[in-house]
Amino acid sequence: MNARRISSVAACFIILSLTGCGQKPAEKSAAKVYDIKGKIVAIRPDKEGVTLDHEDIPGLMKGMKMEFMVEDARILEGLQVGDEVQGKLKVESGSQMITELKKL
Repeated sequence: MNARRISSVAACFIILSLTGCGQKPAEKSAAKVYDIKGKIVAIRPDKEGVTLDHEDIPGLMKGMKMEFMVEDARILEGLQVGDEVQGKLKVESGSQMITELKKL
């Protein structure tokens, strides 16, 4: 009886282990890109982030004031607090990053 129980537990473990093997890691964390539009409230001195008072981002979040990291500091060149902007927000594996931002 004990050997039968061990075999059942082992079989369950193998089945559960294999159920996650059907997806490649890239499929699990595929990036999604959203349009973003709002007003610049603050720019970090190191130019690694920008705070936007943004409109709703359909399928992601309601409008709010929020800081976003930027993919490259050059994205913020020529922009300043008070500018109305639009751009692209990449969401991947729980992180969010501005990849493009242009003054309106």
